[in-house]
This record gives sequence, C-alpha cells and structure tokens, in this order.
Amino acid sequence: MNEENIDEMDILLNAESAIESGNISQARDIAETLSNGPRHFVESLIQIADEDIDGALLTINNCINYSRNPKSRDPILEARAKMIRGLARTSIGESVEGGADLRWAMDRLGVIAQGSDYHGISILNVAAWHRQQSEIIMSLATHSEIARETTHSPEIVALSRHRVASIHSEMENYSTALRHHWTAWKIATQCGIDAIAESSCLHIIDLGLTRVSESVDRIESQIRDAIPTPHTNFTSQAEIHPDDLQEAIEWITPRSLVQISGINRPDLSLIIEAHQILNIDLPIELTDNCELIQDDEVLALLQ
Repeated sequence: MNEENIDEMDILLNAESAIESGNISQARDIAETLSNGPRHFVESLIQIADEDIDGALLTINNCINYSRNPKSRDPILEARAKMIRGLARTSIGESVEGGADLRWAMDRLGVIAQGSDYHGISILNVAAWHRQQSEIIMSLATHSEIARETTHSPEIVALSRHRVASIHSEMENYSTALRHHWTAWKIATQCGIDAIAESSCLHIIDLGLTRVSESVDRIESQIRDAIPTPHTNFTSQAEIHPDDLQEAIEWITPRSLVQISGINRPDLSLIIEAHQILNIDLPIELTDNCELIQDDEVLALLQ
C-alpha cells in the first residue's frame, strides 16, 4: 500500500467517524475529496444512514467495481464493501445473498488482513448472521475464531465474548454464559468499552445470584481450567464464589449510583440483592435518597 492510499484511508476513516456521530454534512464534504472507490463507499454509508437501502446497494456496487479495477485495485476496500453489501442485503430480506457476501468478506480479510479490526468485524457479522438464521451452533463456531490468544484487538474479543455469553444464556447454559461474561467484563474494562463492561458485569451479578457459595471455584480458575467442548445443546446452572460477586458489585455500584432515578432500574435491584446476600451494608446513596428512586421494585427491596 503506497503513501497516497494510506493518507486516503485516514480520510475515509474520518468520514466514517462523522457518519457514526451523525454529522452527515461533514461526511459528504469529506467524500468529495476522495477518489471514486472510497467516495462511493462513504456515499453508500450515508444512504444507509438515510435508510435508502436500494440506493446504497447501487452505490456500493460501484465501489466494488472500482476496487477491482487494476488501476485502482484495493482488496481491503473491496472486502469491506462486500461486507456492507451483505449487511444491506440481509436487512431487506435477501438473507442468502447477504450471507454469501458476509462470508466472502470474512474469508478474504482472513487472508489479506488477518487479525485486523476489519477481519474481526467480519467474523462478528458472520456469527450474527448465523444467529439471525437460528443457526446457533454455527454462530458459536464462528465466534470461536476470535480467541483471547489471537492477534485480534481486545475490543473485538470483548464484543465477541459478550455475544457468546448471550447465546449460551439463550441455550440455558448459564455456567458457561457466566464465564464468558466475566471475560468480556475484564477485557472491556481494560480497553474502555463501558457499555460492554457494564452490561456483562450486571449479567454476572444476575446469573451469579442463582447460587452463591464459598465452595464454588473462583471464575478465573474456572476459565483457566476450562476444557473446550463441542457446541452442543446442554443446560447448566450458574454459581459464583462470594468474592467474585463482591468484586462485581464493587465495580458496578459507583457507576449505577451516579444517577438513581428512572422508572426501570434493574441494575439497582441487582445491586441491592447482591448486597443483601453478601450481608453488606447498602450504600447510603440508596438508603438516604429513597425520595429520588422512581422504580417501585427498587423501593420495595429497600423496605
């Protein structure tokens, strides 16, 4: 990749960031400075943001054609464009065609950019596609390509483990779900993905409250000693050591107590239940500010 392509890639990323932040006009201005392939890529993302899927499909096809042209060949852009086309097709019910595009992008990026965030995202997309098709085992198998020991970024690993945990919960394999949520929580806190960290931490508490016992191995030990098993449909109950539960509530509690109002606060309910089962005094931010609490279930737990 020459220096010109690297500079244009940076500009392309700026346009994508503008779209993600809702600054469509800025993205359009940036697109005007790009060559044909990247410009069509940005324009297709703008059309998707505007819910013009038919227009986006036409534009992304132009991007694919330019990225295949010998004079403007860009294999990574082609793979990313195929990924966008796959997502767009799937969104309008063309699941088979969309899945084919997503798999093509994943396989291609696995060859030319293995371990990159683009490759990681493509794996996540294929896993999500399988899950949408109710192909749960295939979804888990796809996620298994993103392991903690690989070159994938922590952000990709955290998101993958969070989704894997959710799948295992759907399968009622709660002990495995708990371990994956723990991994997602730990990695997400390290790389600053607050949404994933907070979600997984609350799931840890929710699942762990099923059974709290000092006879249970610490979760880190369970993860270290876990033996890979076939992705089969078997159920299990979650259980947690009280020290692990306490670690989770000590992390999440100050974050949840920043704002205690709101009519739907399951996080506060979980925090209260965890404090009670561990025989720990409730935070004064809750006990001394009942008038600020709007969730009836939370108020009932405080009585």
